[in-house]
Amino acid sequence: MPLLGGIFVKGGLMSVYVYCIKENYRYQSSLIGHEFENDWVKLAPDGAVTVKGAYSKGYAWDGCSPKFKIKDVYIGVPEAVLNFGTGQSKTYYASLIHDVFYQFSKEIRPFIKRKQVDREFYAILKRDGFRFASLYYFFVRIFGWIWWYRK
Repeated sequence: MPLLGGIFVKGGLMSVYVYCIKENYRYQSSLIGHEFENDWVKLAPDGAVTVKGAYSKGYAWDGCSPKFKIKDVYIGVPEAVLNFGTGQSKTYYASLIHDVFYQFSKEIRPFIKRKQVDREFYAILKRDGFRFASLYYFFVRIFGWIWWYRK
């Protein structure tokens, strides 16, 4: 994904990124029995997912999609309030895992279904105490195919 000073090109569209991690993040998923690795993410057969934030200048994503930027304001799906346990938004980790799998959906589609990735998103939202988890999951299930099956 080419970075252009706070904007990344995704599927030919210009999108903003809201977050950037510069350390690796590990998450234990239920995506067991599959293996995938590239510069940005590793999925181990035991379901362990590592987002490689320490690679290059860090891994950037746009949080809960869609969003666009007008000057210094992001317009789009709201991020959640602060999770005092993690120090991040309650949607932060769910959107991180969801976005990294959607970004590389073309490569993982042969062995992981979109519904499985969407369920991980929902599970993390629930884990992090987001009260609108069901609503966000509902919209991801309805509209997620637009990004999952992009060229």
